[in-house]
Order: sequence, then C-alpha cells, then structure tokens
Amino acid sequence: MKNAVILTAVAGLAAAASAQSAQIEFSASATEINVGDTVTFTVSASFTGLTATGYYGGFLGSFLASDAGLGDASNLTSLMSGEGTAPVASGADINNINIFNNALLGTDDQSIGTFFTFDVTATAEGVLSYDAVGVSSLFNSDFIFDQAIEVSASVLSDSVNIVPAPGAAALLGLGGLVATRRRR
Repeated sequence: MKNAVILTAVAGLAAAASAQSAQIEFSASATEINVGDTVTFTVSASFTGLTATGYYGGFLGSFLASDAGLGDASNLTSLMSGEGTAPVASGADINNINIFNNALLGTDDQSIGTFFTFDVTATAEGVLSYDAVGVSSLFNSDFIFDQAIEVSASVLSDSVNIVPAPGAAALLGLGGLVATRRRR
C-alpha cells in the first residue's frame, strides 16, 4: 500500500510538471514569392496549463530557417516588453533572441499572442520555413516573485515557396530558344 501511494504521488508530480505547454507559430504573409521579393513572418505563442492569471514570459534562443541561405532577415521587431540582447540576423536565421515579459516590471501582458515579426528578402530558390530552438518561459500567475516555468515549445511554421523571378525564367527560356536555333 505504501509503495502504491508513493508511486501515485510521483506520477502526480510528473503529470503536474508536464501539464504546461507552449506552441510557437510562424505565419508568413505569402505562400509563394519570387527571388528578390520580401515576405513577413509573424511569430506568435500560445500556451496551456496555466492559471487564469498565467502568461507567456518570453523566449530565449534562435529562429532557424530551413535553409539560412535562402534569404536575408531584417526588420527584427520584438513586441514583448523587454529585450535582454538585440537579436542578430545571419542570412535567414535569427540568433541571440532574449525577449521577455516580467511581472516585476509590471509587464505581465496576458494578451500577448504575436510577440515577434521579421522580414526575409529571398536570395535563392527553395522552400523557407522556421523552427524555434531555445526555451520559452511561462508564469503561472502575475505575482511578481512567481517562479518561471521553462518549456521547449512545439513549433508550427508556414512554408514559403521561393521561385525564380519572372524575368529570370524568361531569360532561361530565351536562352534555350537561342541554343536550339544555333544547332539547326
């Protein structure tokens, strides 16, 4: 009987520890763009398992592109109340993100869904999507000394198909016609 009580208590603690979860979603302003065009990504967070006064505390990590060579990220904008360090773009990747809400600073905004936006100007053909590598923090209440709950968030990302610019496709076709004509 004693072992059953201990096992139940341990299982209850494990369930409580994993009850909170977060999800980060990358939404693109377009599903297909030409090389040279720019797409805007809006990053939002949702979470479950918190009290009614719980809130998304922030993100520490990187947003990694499916291929960093597909574009150049710019206009990195945090919509959260604090920023520990400025993020750095490396191709289409965004590194060193440290953004947060904090009840101690009076910035425990529970309505935050969209928390970051950025643009990517396409430099090559391919399919661009994103992953978030790092830690999201959640707070179970707006008490100023509440302990952060750190979770690895699941990620959903739109995919953007980057195709050649129309002029480039026309030049390729024209080059093919010239090559065919010379053979005759």
